[in-house]
Amino acid sequence: MKRPAALYLSALLLCTGGIPATAQSPLPERDSSAVSLFEHATGNRKRNKTFNFDLEMHAGFNADFLSGKLDEAAFRMKDIKVDINGEVSNRLFYWYRQKLNAGYENQPLENLSESIEYAFIGYRLSPKFTLLAGKQEILYGGYEYDENPLLIYEYSDMNEYQPCYFTGLSLGYAASPSQEIRLQIVNSRAGSMEDDYGSLPQGIKKSKVPLFYTLNWNSSYLDELVGLRYSVSAAQQAGGKYMYSIFAGQSLETGPLYAYFDVMYSRGALDPLGLITELMPPEEEDALPVRAENCSYLSLVAEAQYRLHPKWNLFVKGMYETASVYKANEVFEKGKYRTAWGYQGGVEYYPMADDNLHLFLIGTGRAYSLTERAKAPGISPENTARLAVGFVYRLPLY
Repeated sequence: MKRPAALYLSALLLCTGGIPATAQSPLPERDSSAVSLFEHATGNRKRNKTFNFDLEMHAGFNADFLSGKLDEAAFRMKDIKVDINGEVSNRLFYWYRQKLNAGYENQPLENLSESIEYAFIGYRLSPKFTLLAGKQEILYGGYEYDENPLLIYEYSDMNEYQPCYFTGLSLGYAASPSQEIRLQIVNSRAGSMEDDYGSLPQGIKKSKVPLFYTLNWNSSYLDELVGLRYSVSAAQQAGGKYMYSIFAGQSLETGPLYAYFDVMYSRGALDPLGLITELMPPEEEDALPVRAENCSYLSLVAEAQYRLHPKWNLFVKGMYETASVYKANEVFEKGKYRTAWGYQGGVEYYPMADDNLHLFLIGTGRAYSLTERAKAPGISPENTARLAVGFVYRLPLY
């Protein structure tokens, strides 16, 4: 049995490992047992690949704790999205997805609302080559990143704070049913320099070619028992300033067991995630902190899921992450500044014949440790924890 998320893999898989390198749709497939509301209303069970319209919801009752004490307990809608996709022909397809409970501020460089995640068209040049044009996700490796965000209870710092949706082009080449290479060029920011980095250090100049380049390799072995998702990326952050990332994900899937282990590393002339920047408060109360320089981040993430019954799934997840300065500057000396440990565990119940709806009970937490050099500004993040019960529903409307 494949894990439930496999039904909704990113459209950017482009005939990746385990999908035959033929003219199949790279768009997310619906569960074959799922019936849309339109089909219920009309009694028409004929599938329409030209237009699929889904509503995605993730909501629950959360009890949040700070340093072991209850901070707040309330109902919360984590995600609500509209997802529209389809195939115009055997070669041409499209995908549009927008988050309804996110900011709608227009981003000046791309001239798109920040709430729009996907807005692209795709074209199959041949059974092995596929081209995408429009707003899409950066083709990072790793399995936490590749998971449908609707199914994530809490991301690692690397995937939570690093922007991932930008406008550009990508080309996928499926060398075989189990081997794929993808090349991508997208914008490295969607708005202005100040929108992305806040207050800039002295001497930083605007990037004239703000682009993000990624090479991605996906593969599977032993009849999909083992999977790999690797990537290397480079981006221009500012004039003469660059960011580099390496993501390496390894997965194992056998029977009811699915597990992965991701290693992610990113470093940039300007703080890629902004977490080290937060350790230095601004001189003026209402001012933004100056973006830190020469920062690097390392994240190790592991998760295991066990489908003990078609209706019941158990999972555990652990994270270890560090934030460092790799070259001293006027504000920060060289060395490690921040370490974070994360843990998650829970149970999921699938009450229907398909996997579109599931109920969950989960516990998640983060613990932080700052080195002596980071404690100088007097900032000490509190450990956090959360207990949550709720539902995740990908509702097929049409």
